[in-house]
Amino acid sequence: MYSKIIICLDGNEDEILTKQVAMLSERHHAAIEKVDSERAARIIADGDTDILFICDNEGLLSRAKGRGIITNTPAKMKESYAKAMEMLKALGK
Repeated sequence: MYSKIIICLDGNEDEILTKQVAMLSERHHAAIEKVDSERAARIIADGDTDILFICDNEGLLSRAKGRGIITNTPAKMKESYAKAMEMLKALGK
């Protein structure tokens, strides 16, 4: 369970990621906070482990993982979404 979803992206957020984050936020009753890399580094340093940290910066992801924070990348989330859609299509046949 997450109390907050932190999003730190160097690139742009796409529609799929936006939808996935909204679903996660609803499921976990978690607030969404979009931050820059400086704010993300401070959040990681604070050590809150009840957050989901979504980031496309490998250095920040590594630091977050080292602090016991659950992490994900936009690319992995997009891949997971595509697999889920394939499964739903297969069930519909």
